[in-house]
Amino acid sequence: MTLRDLLSVYSTRHGLKDRTTALLSSTLDRFDAFLGRPATLDDLDDMTLARFAKWRAEDRHWRNKPPRPATVKKDIAHLSALWTHAAKKRLTRSDGVLIEHPDLPRGLVKVSLRPPKGYRLEEIDALVKAARRRRGDVGPVPAWWFWVTILQAAWQTAERIGGLLALRWRDVDLDARRITFDGATRKGGTKTIVRSITPELARLLGKHRRGDDELVWPWLEHRLPASLWISLRLLGQTAGVAVHGFHAIRKAAGSYVAAAGGDATEYLSHSDPSTTRQHYLDAGIVGGADPLDLLPKLPSERRASRPAPPPAPEPPTPARASSGPVEAGAAVGRSMAARGLACPPRAQHDALAAAAGVEPEDVGAFSRGLLEGWVSGQGDAA
Repeated sequence: MTLRDLLSVYSTRHGLKDRTTALLSSTLDRFDAFLGRPATLDDLDDMTLARFAKWRAEDRHWRNKPPRPATVKKDIAHLSALWTHAAKKRLTRSDGVLIEHPDLPRGLVKVSLRPPKGYRLEEIDALVKAARRRRGDVGPVPAWWFWVTILQAAWQTAERIGGLLALRWRDVDLDARRITFDGATRKGGTKTIVRSITPELARLLGKHRRGDDELVWPWLEHRLPASLWISLRLLGQTAGVAVHGFHAIRKAAGSYVAAAGGDATEYLSHSDPSTTRQHYLDAGIVGGADPLDLLPKLPSERRASRPAPPPAPEPPTPARASSGPVEAGAAVGRSMAARGLACPPRAQHDALAAAAGVEPEDVGAFSRGLLEGWVSGQGDAA
């Protein structure tokens, strides 16, 4: 039995949506490429999937780039789901041996968890302003109307893009300014939510109100699904905004609700608050105390942060003789000669220089002047 035959049974029994079935089929495309033939039940074993994971991480199938680790992990999860289904149904391999449940290591593919990133308020506003300049039509509605209203609805309701594209006019109450997102068209397929919209958005939606069974935003009826993200990227270039997809609007909405003190988990219709915290709340929007500010400073940091004491005043330096060390020495020598004193020996010059206010490094010049002055003083005395 090939894995494509197994996928046909699996998708039918579990009522998978076409989009989900297409994603699983894409995984089988890569698994077939790895094997070089159509995959069968015999290929569901630990070593084969481990080798496939390594190969897939280096596979440059899309735009000559290797996939992200999250994509590899998704492919392994898809194959594991088919494998688990085969084991539950007690299917056998070609040799008649029953297929056992998968026992893959949890860390087979490691994916780093990056902080959530949502658009800032100014970025969403810039996208809406740029959308007002869109020309052309999306089926029966103007392109500018399509983009302005779907961006505002994504921001105000925080609904996923899939739920927005599946919305029909019968679930839009313009008078009450409420939108009901049917659980059957939302992720998970069960939980229905009701969200309010602003009077401005209700007024814009009313401009192109159509029949109850018509789609509000009929992109999928008139364009290729993947072109929606291409069009958003082009809109971001016009607005000067780095585009992170539609889901970043949902993250932004949840983050701003949390920053205002609201319940972001309920607003985003999550069942687990940890999902909201880990994958949706942008710390740059939510804010809060930085853990670094809560840590006490090290003693050395506290000392370094104190203002430094003022420098001690330097002791006054004796003023040099205004005429310089040579002249100062000459003046002392002439004075001693005039008093009939002998020329002092070199050992006394340091003390005489200090008394005259001469620096130690200038004693040599002082000595020369002293000798010259004493000699000249001898002539004056005669």
